[in-house]
Amino acid sequence: MKNEKEKLYSFYFSNPSEGIIERKLLNVKLRYFYFDNQLIVQTGPREIINGCLLLGNCKAEFEEYTYQLGKFDIFFLPPMKSMKIKVKESNMSKICLMHSFIETEIKAKFELKKFDLDNFLPRGLHSSSNLMSTFRTVWTAIKNGYFMSGFTNVPQRSLKEGTITSVNLEKNPDGRDEIYAHIHPDYPEVYIACVDDEKYAMTQYLINQEGDSVSRDLTDGEGVFFPGEYGHSNFTRPTYKNLKYCMYLWMIPTFGKSTTVDPITLK
Repeated sequence: MKNEKEKLYSFYFSNPSEGIIERKLLNVKLRYFYFDNQLIVQTGPREIINGCLLLGNCKAEFEEYTYQLGKFDIFFLPPMKSMKIKVKESNMSKICLMHSFIETEIKAKFELKKFDLDNFLPRGLHSSSNLMSTFRTVWTAIKNGYFMSGFTNVPQRSLKEGTITSVNLEKNPDGRDEIYAHIHPDYPEVYIACVDDEKYAMTQYLINQEGDSVSRDLTDGEGVFFPGEYGHSNFTRPTYKNLKYCMYLWMIPTFGKSTTVDPITLK
């Protein structure tokens, strides 16, 4: 069991202040790093990239177009393409890049989606006498058959309640809802905590098929990159702080096999 728990803990990573974070699962490579100079992002013949700027204010040049690339904006780069990212300010920028290799080729074009909390849609339920809160808001930025990615935010009322996310609700024999961690066995995933308070942490759980589990408190910039067959859920502990946002970035590669990932329940 100790070795299995060590394996589970190995999927977590810290903010890349000490240097680039590089991880690989299946045909997917994660790169997470700071930069303060021009950055070239490019893909090979059967490679695509899903990226998110997590800090900074940049310009992105793709083909003959120039885009503003701001904090939390998300983009998709098709095969055999190149994008130049130019830093507009002298401060450091931070980016997460998920490189995936194509298994089933489909048509997908370049996308750059601008972050806006007004684009987030409500999901889940607030707490009741029978159930803890699962209420959060979600923005799915990219959903093109190669990736699903976006942000999940826990708004103020849910933060006061304490909320668990990345879960399935299922009816028990008495007709009451029960909460279970979920899995998507064919697809790995990354979470990166994005919290408007460096002292607040959300708790992230990983669970294997045998029921062994670990957890780690993730502060702003910390994350986990894990195989989808592991159960996973996130708990935002009750707080009365007025946070502008308490979110996590999520990215799931789907390799051209599916436009939608429907997580199943881990029991």
